[in-house]
Amino acid sequence: MNTFLKFLLTGKARLIHSATMLVVLGGNLLFAQPLTQTIKGTILDQETQTPLFGANVVVLNFEPATGAMSNSEGAFWIDRLPVGRYDIMITYIGYESFVAREILLSSAKEVVLNIQLQASSISVDEVVVEGTKGKEIPRNSMATVSARTFTVEEARRYAGGMDDPARLAASFAGVTTGAPQDNAIIVRGNSGKGLLWQIEGVRIPSPNHFPDVNVAGGGFVSVLSSHVLDNSDFYTGAFPAEYGNALAGVFDMRIREGNREKQEYTFQAGILGLDMAAEGPIRGLENASYIFNYRYSTFALIKPLIPSEQVPEYSDLAFKITVPTRSYGKFSLWGIGARDRNEEYEQADSSKWETAWDRIAYDLEMGMNAIGFNHKYLLNTNAYIKSSLASTRQLSSMNMYRLDDDLILQDNYIAENNSGELTFSTFLNTRLQRRHTNRTGLVFNRLNFQFDQQAAIANSLPLTTLVDQEESANLVQVYSQSRFDLSPSLKLNAGVHAQYFSTNSDVSIEPRLGFDWKVDPIRSFSLGYGNHSQLEELRIYFIEHQVTGERSQPNRDLELSRAHHLVFGYQQQLSTILRLKVEPYLQMAYNVPVIQDSSFSMLSFKQDLTFNNPLVNKGTGKNYGLDITLERFLNRGMYYLVTASIFESKAVGGDGIERDSRYASAYVVNGLLGTEFRTGKRRQNILGLNVKLKASGGERRSPVNVAATIASQAAVLDESRAFEEREADKITLDMSVTYRKNTKAYSSVWALQVMNVLGSTSFSYYDYDYKSGDVKLVEEAIVVPSLSYKIQF
Repeated sequence: MNTFLKFLLTGKARLIHSATMLVVLGGNLLFAQPLTQTIKGTILDQETQTPLFGANVVVLNFEPATGAMSNSEGAFWIDRLPVGRYDIMITYIGYESFVAREILLSSAKEVVLNIQLQASSISVDEVVVEGTKGKEIPRNSMATVSARTFTVEEARRYAGGMDDPARLAASFAGVTTGAPQDNAIIVRGNSGKGLLWQIEGVRIPSPNHFPDVNVAGGGFVSVLSSHVLDNSDFYTGAFPAEYGNALAGVFDMRIREGNREKQEYTFQAGILGLDMAAEGPIRGLENASYIFNYRYSTFALIKPLIPSEQVPEYSDLAFKITVPTRSYGKFSLWGIGARDRNEEYEQADSSKWETAWDRIAYDLEMGMNAIGFNHKYLLNTNAYIKSSLASTRQLSSMNMYRLDDDLILQDNYIAENNSGELTFSTFLNTRLQRRHTNRTGLVFNRLNFQFDQQAAIANSLPLTTLVDQEESANLVQVYSQSRFDLSPSLKLNAGVHAQYFSTNSDVSIEPRLGFDWKVDPIRSFSLGYGNHSQLEELRIYFIEHQVTGERSQPNRDLELSRAHHLVFGYQQQLSTILRLKVEPYLQMAYNVPVIQDSSFSMLSFKQDLTFNNPLVNKGTGKNYGLDITLERFLNRGMYYLVTASIFESKAVGGDGIERDSRYASAYVVNGLLGTEFRTGKRRQNILGLNVKLKASGGERRSPVNVAATIASQAAVLDESRAFEEREADKITLDMSVTYRKNTKAYSSVWALQVMNVLGSTSFSYYDYDYKSGDVKLVEEAIVVPSLSYKIQF
């Protein structure tokens, strides 16, 4: 045997260069070279956004020891790392260490990490490793309770995620969604309209296709593609002072920056749409980059082949251009947009009518867009200022027709909506001392809407004009919040948020407070309080009524809804990969708009496009419950997430009677389990199997008024007994199977995702049955399958 070969095989020597092994056999060179890729990124101080020079970046549990050190701009590169899953630890003297978990490295796409380290109050001369932070910690250091970050990769990996951030959030404690065809987020018993959606720090309309049609705050599928989203934060209560105009929670999302050094492309074809994405450097501009994604509905392409009248057509676009400069800060231009269309035809044969809907025809067109310009400038090593100027718009046009008793198609409902906001926001973030950081900011919103709405009241013609207006208003928000490191184990977040609504000069002053006490490296207690307020949809304030020949606006003086949030938290790191979190909470709503002498409360609002009632601020409500999370991070090919929420949701309407709210479903339990297998000759491909089992109480509904329903041949509910009934408990099973193949030229992913595999009843409602002449309970089961193929190169 060749002496050198014998020397290698006996283990007396080994030659390794990153992931490449060279074996010399006789006079021939044989290469067994696994596929490799690069992990790179930047490391910044979380509070000041200044780059950290000399931070250590280490790949955990990898042999040989591999890592890098950040340069003067905070940038680092780890080249030629074999494809697979990795945990990356970042440490720096005087800062708390951070672990970026579950990083998926494929052969065709570099991984770019933007890491922000938090300065430690212990000492400037040592690295803080105990109590290392991980992916579950929100990016916002001012958050104390009821907050976590999520990755876009989880939206595909988690069963039921369907590449949709909203559906992913439904797996978190305290959160549920409605039917599979709608992704509205119900947080701790609050209406979906109580959620604040933000992107790039700017409030936007519900970023969904066909938004707010069935449920306020929800839609069919997210406008935001996972190809362009960055890791984002999600809050379920007592959120920091910088967030206003929300009662339920906050979805704070970001569009990631494109690769500054390499052109990369993605194409995906699936049941939900065709996606095309690209990113890379912009020539001629140092370190500038772009990223964009365009999606077109697959349903629209194959519409002639689908044996159904209701075929949703939609498209969306998202982009971001980033231009950093050496002297003038970082500039970025971003935008998202969507267009939707759907139509349905009437059933012309009256003998086939089963419900009132069979005699209805409609065509619906919708759209939304947001475009913004952001600027971040480092004033010095301890302060930076960030500003945004953005415009958002939401459009809709709906024409509904109804066959009358003579089978003549008549106008039934017409609505034209054009609403939007012009937003300017800015904040100054300053580290005043090593243990004290302050963020103070201003948000100015110029709100406007143009709304024309006509309806056939009780199906009587001619159409009655409900709204025909063009109005505008201003919403001004200011806030200041500080983070104090009182000791190495005790931290305080304190702030105040104030809102001013110009239409009626309503002012809301909202204190926020949070404590975090780290008992030891693995256990911590937290306490959070916040006072919060929210506007209703702008059109609600300008509803017009005819009184003695004169038009009045009874809701013009309607004040903001308000609520107190109180959250207690306990978290324990059971091991390096397993954590437990428990949060009991109480929310007390007051000043809630209600209809006088009625059970109606905005806390139970779902959707009513023809809503035209006077409201008064006499309602109250309360939500209280317990959220539990047990999470095992992906390690050695397996992860699981178990969340449980037990809660009550009450509302007092205009009649002064306390009732269960619409969203008092009592409980929701989620169990997610996933595993990954390495396959292929070099174990470079990944097969992923994921399941989600959900058990939850049903949404509440009002009993039907049988006599009135039969008389009108349309469902009439008994609102004097509002929400006394509850749908049956639900057990649903979601699953996903993914197969990732890595090659030298490209990587590809086959994905099969199915929601409600068992076909469980998704929702139910009362309707008049034309065939029996009686009332019936309609129960529908919706199974949502999605098969897709993605290629990256």
